[in-house]
Amino acid sequence: MLRLGRIAIGVLCVLSCGCATARATPSDWQRVVLVELFTSQGCSSCPAADAFVRELPARGYGRAKVVPLTFHVDYWDGLGWKDRFAAPRFTARQEWYARATRLRPPEDDQGISGLYTPQMIVDGRVHFSGRREQLAVREIERAAKAPPLFELTPHLAVQGSTVEVTVGLGARRPVPDGQHWALRAALVARHARTPVTHGENAGETLEEAAVVRVLSDPIPIPIPATTTAPVRLAKPDDVAWADLDVVVFAQSDTGAVGATVQAAVD
Repeated sequence: MLRLGRIAIGVLCVLSCGCATARATPSDWQRVVLVELFTSQGCSSCPAADAFVRELPARGYGRAKVVPLTFHVDYWDGLGWKDRFAAPRFTARQEWYARATRLRPPEDDQGISGLYTPQMIVDGRVHFSGRREQLAVREIERAAKAPPLFELTPHLAVQGSTVEVTVGLGARRPVPDGQHWALRAALVARHARTPVTHGENAGETLEEAAVVRVLSDPIPIPIPATTTAPVRLAKPDDVAWADLDVVVFAQSDTGAVGATVQAAVD
């Protein structure tokens, strides 16, 4: 365990579990599952978790079933390698999960506390090491059995270096009392390739997928949820529109995810 100021970085050395294939039947799969990975190019335990995310479609978990987002945190940047995708905003999201939500470890699992990489979070409810592949599959399939709370329909319009996202929003079932919901949108690079020359991964070329480049502020969802919400996202200069997707998700103040949708930027 490495501690920087108040941030504890768990360097996980758990061996990856064996390859697993999709088991849920089509009738079991009720929703698109959001899978978040908090990672860093400076962390030697992270490439295996990044590889798992990259391989999800080949394992039978394409965008109709699972939408992954990889957030590169910045607290590794002073330890030998500065991650070109890291941002304080992404670290703040991981801190929000640890501080303000009802995030929990898997059932019958003691789990890990504090901030760590690689941390995987499934549908905003459960977290564990991103290297635990069989556990990830189990939790994804468990989450898929609950129907979504909202219907999200994004419409995209590229205007120069920005994309205007208009999200149509409706409720698919009654919204629980006492929860506050918000929309967020992310601009996501499908693939990235980074040669690393220093730090724990020195000499490696990292292959990454679903790399979050831009994350919007939360937009409150009114109840009843029948409305449209506009979001504007600015494209980074080092990536082309053809290599980007937009991901929109609804999330409560408890961390629970109510719906997720992914759309290509044409």
